[in-house]
Amino acid sequence: MVNLIHGIIQEKRDSNNYSIIAKDVADVFLNDSSEQLTDDLIAENMIDLMIPGEDSVPVLITLAIKYLSDSPSALKHLTEENIKLKRLKEKLGEPFCWNDYLSLPFTQSVITETLRMGNIITGVMRKSMKDVEIKGHFIPKGWCVFAHFRSVHLDHKLYDFPYQFNPWRWQDKEMSNLSFTPFGGGQRLCPGLDLARLEASIFLHHFVTQFRWEGEDDSIVNFPTVRMKRRMPVWVKRRRLL
Repeated sequence: MVNLIHGIIQEKRDSNNYSIIAKDVADVFLNDSSEQLTDDLIAENMIDLMIPGEDSVPVLITLAIKYLSDSPSALKHLTEENIKLKRLKEKLGEPFCWNDYLSLPFTQSVITETLRMGNIITGVMRKSMKDVEIKGHFIPKGWCVFAHFRSVHLDHKLYDFPYQFNPWRWQDKEMSNLSFTPFGGGQRLCPGLDLARLEASIFLHHFVTQFRWEGEDDSIVNFPTVRMKRRMPVWVKRRRLL
């Protein structure tokens, strides 16, 4: 992968087209005037952007389909909410807008619950900048710490029946920066959190309003990365709206 990116970078340098108008991320990096970005740093940054952009959201959507397939009541509620919005927009003859995305509370609850149970990003690594003691555990300066999201999201002290897919729990529960961290937190909070939720919302809206489906038996694998064992095969049939 690194060699492939290096080839793209060198090709752009040879053509010198990147200096005219930036057409992609590589052009933006190559146009950096600080002269601190080496080809290795540019390649590493591009790979870092590719992984969450091409992997995390598809996994989120796949897990949402899995959980909804196993929860008919949640699927029914989600479908009714989205069909209601679709019919309203068709009646008004208006295109979808940002407020429509925000007007689907149960859809957001489904995505939130999927993020909690799915733990697409299992955790993050951080370096201790000074000696610190947390709950009786001493962490020396310079040590690497792995914050495991899954152990928090599935903690029965924080969530009732944590292994049960229950989107309704979020209708009465506010998200806490300490107990719900699928996108990290603090200064390293993922900048794509709203984009990821928006992409998942758009997909779910069109999927449930245009199709019915039946999922085959499949199971979630949580190590070393989160994925479906059989890639979640489904049988799809187009839906007829009344």
